[in-house]
Amino acid sequence: MTVMENHTAEPVTATRIPVVYRPESAVFWLFVAALGLSTALVLLNEGAAIAETLGAQIALAPLWLGLIVFLLWLMLKFDPFRSVRAHPQVLAAGAALGGTTAMVLALHGNTALFGFWRSVLGPDTADQWSAALSAPFVEEAAKAVCAAVVLVLSAAVFNRISHALLLGMFVGVGFDLMEDLVYASRQAIASLDSDVVGAGANLILRAFTAVPAHWSYTALATVGVLMLLPSFAGRDSWPRSRRLLAAVGLFGAASLMHFIWDAPGPDAPAAALGVLALKVVANVVIFLVPVLVLLRSERAWVSHQIAARPDLPFDQALLDSLLTRRDRRRYVREARRDGGRAAKSLARRSQRAALDVIQRG
Repeated sequence: MTVMENHTAEPVTATRIPVVYRPESAVFWLFVAALGLSTALVLLNEGAAIAETLGAQIALAPLWLGLIVFLLWLMLKFDPFRSVRAHPQVLAAGAALGGTTAMVLALHGNTALFGFWRSVLGPDTADQWSAALSAPFVEEAAKAVCAAVVLVLSAAVFNRISHALLLGMFVGVGFDLMEDLVYASRQAIASLDSDVVGAGANLILRAFTAVPAHWSYTALATVGVLMLLPSFAGRDSWPRSRRLLAAVGLFGAASLMHFIWDAPGPDAPAAALGVLALKVVANVVIFLVPVLVLLRSERAWVSHQIAARPDLPFDQALLDSLLTRRDRRRYVREARRDGGRAAKSLARRSQRAALDVIQRG
């Protein structure tokens, strides 16, 4: 059978089930209360600055849109088996809590801890180190709490490592984008040139330092949260001691990444640029090593589903191509060789359709 003959799958439409809107659950009302109250507090604290600089933010809309699209594209690259595509409402809920509840918790927590460090270290040392000694603990805890609420609320469908990884990314990106908006608004007001210059310079800087950032820290921490929950689907294959050790390691890695990023550097521009590059490299390594290991569990799950479901309506060659990026690319290249661009496009659609059917169970 040629590659062209393998593309017999019909398009799959994701089934939408109420995994967030669950008024019968007390956790849903906790989610609603947290979202509503924290949104009001964010508007109370930052609404005036955002409203005053709204014109600048609208003028910078293409930059904002480009940043958001890039981050969405990048995060979904870490979901090669399409494990979360059927339930975007869960990801939206995570981003909403990250941009509101986590922001409020972090604001008040950081303020309290900053005061503590000033009393212990003295004003000068605290001003230099308080961000690195506060944010990695306060902000990561705040985002982890938000992720835990969403994981409990959506436990029926978000219970695997890949689910937690992507949910954490969306909680973190919600926090990232709201923080970017707050800082851009403040910088616009402080700028001696114009609101657009002030906000634009800040936004460009934060866009260039968006990899890695909160979305990556929170991804690791959220997997740790899931491993401590009874809803974790891998409890049988992950003994309790291993889960605890992994959770502590993931929490530590998230905080370490944040600490490295916030740690003070040299004042000289050339040295500061070199230190910044080292920070990026170190954090990318700290992030990618556990992520690549963790994603093996999703590959194993997909492999098990393929073996356990002989009724899947796809050719075996197509199913065999799904387990690694290399195999997927090879399958698509063979389709292109045998049938041209149309066959290449069909091969990709068939792979996506097969993964969606497998993920639906």
